[in-house]
Amino acid sequence: MILWLTDLMMVLFAGALTCLLLDLANRYTKSWRLHLAGMVTTGVLGFSLIDLFVNWPSGIVNAIMVRPVDSSFASLYFVDKFGLFIIFTVLSIGIFLSIYSWARLDIEENVGPYFALLLILLVSLIGVIAAGDLLILFLFWEGMSVSAYSLVAFRKEVATSLEAALKYLILAGSGSLIALFGISFVYSLTGSIQLKDLGLVFQKDPQLGTLALAMLIVGLGVEAAIFPLHTWLPDAYSAAPTQVSAVLAGVVTETAVFVLVKIINPTFVNSIIQIAAMQNLTGIFQLSLVVVALFTMLIGNLGALGQKNIKRLLAYSSISHVGYMLAALATFSVLGLVAVIFHIWNHGLIKSSFFMLAGNSGREYEDSDLGKVNGLLGQNKLLGGMYALSSVGMLGVPPFGTFWSELLIIQSLFATGSTVFYLLAVAVVLNIIISVAYFSKIITAVGQRSQQAEKTETCWRLTISPLCLLFLSLVTGFAPWLVLRMIS
Repeated sequence: MILWLTDLMMVLFAGALTCLLLDLANRYTKSWRLHLAGMVTTGVLGFSLIDLFVNWPSGIVNAIMVRPVDSSFASLYFVDKFGLFIIFTVLSIGIFLSIYSWARLDIEENVGPYFALLLILLVSLIGVIAAGDLLILFLFWEGMSVSAYSLVAFRKEVATSLEAALKYLILAGSGSLIALFGISFVYSLTGSIQLKDLGLVFQKDPQLGTLALAMLIVGLGVEAAIFPLHTWLPDAYSAAPTQVSAVLAGVVTETAVFVLVKIINPTFVNSIIQIAAMQNLTGIFQLSLVVVALFTMLIGNLGALGQKNIKRLLAYSSISHVGYMLAALATFSVLGLVAVIFHIWNHGLIKSSFFMLAGNSGREYEDSDLGKVNGLLGQNKLLGGMYALSSVGMLGVPPFGTFWSELLIIQSLFATGSTVFYLLAVAVVLNIIISVAYFSKIITAVGQRSQQAEKTETCWRLTISPLCLLFLSLVTGFAPWLVLRMIS
């Protein structure tokens, strides 16, 4: 029995407890606790990444199914090649986030609780990704949500952060409750809570099965920020500390999209049920996802057009990219699933990097205003160049990896042979063109002449993480087959 997955989760959880103990021992570690907590966090994430690579071949050849205890009532974990790659994405971005947070935090702040919450968030994300049944999925989902609320409200003295966290809590908490009702309906219809049995939900009562699946998608869709459940995201991303915004944008929203894949994949893609009701319901769900995807990308791009704050602009941009991924997911095809997984990687790299860059201007909300980066290229070649490259990367311009994943999304839509998906592909292209308008504002602001004569200093500790993420995106763009081989 393969237990490396649970060992990995226990290592991360032990790291979180160690960070809390270091904070409790503040009397003895006051001047060193930031560095100790940072080293512990980065160390356990690095060890987890190595552990993942060591066990990678076993997950690529065959899907991994783990029960830590030999009992039918024990927790079930299931990891296929898609899940393995998303865990790799979470750990890869997470290690750079820990390095950035280490440089970003002050010694006077509650560094122990921060790093503990970050590790608990990441281990919860891995649990969500690896969940083989709906109960485990829900429990880790709640762990992820509570950690995310706490991190958004980490700067408790800032009223906007508390307001954003409260809005996030109310919407996501309501979504969790709806999802829980959906789980209860699934169990009553199938007698099982295993994800692989979701395809049976329509056999007994198609109407109730439709309601159960819709409740799951809506409830879990809040964290994914699908339309019209996206309203919390711009506030949370812009009001949270920069390192927290990078966590939310880089791994939390993407993992929430992957959870929708875990729900839809066994229900429609892998299902072998060939009944008329199933065929009709598939068409209804497909059309519903198409409409939601269209409105999600439109709301995201149109909302970003009027923003003058970079963090808020990036938040709306994240909503639009969720729309692109939903469009590919709506195809109910393997090519669409590969496109979603590939875009999760590419978008996570660039968006996390961009939020880290936005934090170089300062800690306050106003410090991310577009006017703060006017003439940045003339004041600091490295920082200004990274802003420009990140903007180009978000547009999906080669040689960045986002070009290939967006191209794969469009290809998956055309591969359906359906007029509806042809039109959706055109809508995706038009939305990408709309995004040129607001990212060009950042490029123009960075490149314009500045009245400020003095140079802007760069802290290498704050720059190294976004620089590495940009480099990974470029590597993916130059050699996309290296990543696609890991997925397919």
